[in-house]
Amino acid sequence: MTGVLWVAWRGQRAQFAAIGALVLLYGVVALTERLQPDMAGLTGQLAGLLAGAVCLVLGAPLVARELETGTCKLAWTQSVTRGRWLAANLAVAAAGAVAAAAALAALLAWVAHDPVGEPMAWPYYESHGVLPFARVVFALALGAALGALTGHTRIAMPLSVLLLGACQLVGRAVRGRFDLPYWHLQWTETAVYFTAAAALTTVAHLTIRHRA
Repeated sequence: MTGVLWVAWRGQRAQFAAIGALVLLYGVVALTERLQPDMAGLTGQLAGLLAGAVCLVLGAPLVARELETGTCKLAWTQSVTRGRWLAANLAVAAAGAVAAAAALAALLAWVAHDPVGEPMAWPYYESHGVLPFARVVFALALGAALGALTGHTRIAMPLSVLLLGACQLVGRAVRGRFDLPYWHLQWTETAVYFTAAAALTTVAHLTIRHRA
């Protein structure tokens, strides 16, 4: 499996560079926020863009690019099974996505927003705690599944971002109907995201298994 992971890393270096550039941009925004107190909360309001970037840059091209370029004919006819290939690529991409979410969480902690009185307001709720980590994993799986189903990056990329945004809006609407403490609601929503990510991963796996 080590060799497959190395190949997956080699194939996703450009995408990781793009995600790294976004994290660097977050760092600039956080520094600006620290220097300009009147811009407090800006980093948290922009934090939701990370999941969209993961979906667009890492998830959607993961399978679709292989189908478009035809490299899947080589990758899927060697000793490595399609399932192992998908698992390795998703594992590497997920590691990068979670690392980016962790870096953003560290920046938010450094900015040190004061959530007193507004722990359930969406900019704070959606950018703190465990939820951002679950969302980037879901975004990755969503992009990968749509890439496998459509077989075209130019279709999967915008479609995945639109669906991710729709899921976020639905989450906000449903969230307001539950009278649960902050952490209970965070863990419940996190479990939903991880369950959906597992289902989407299964869809991607079944799709590539049945492709000629």
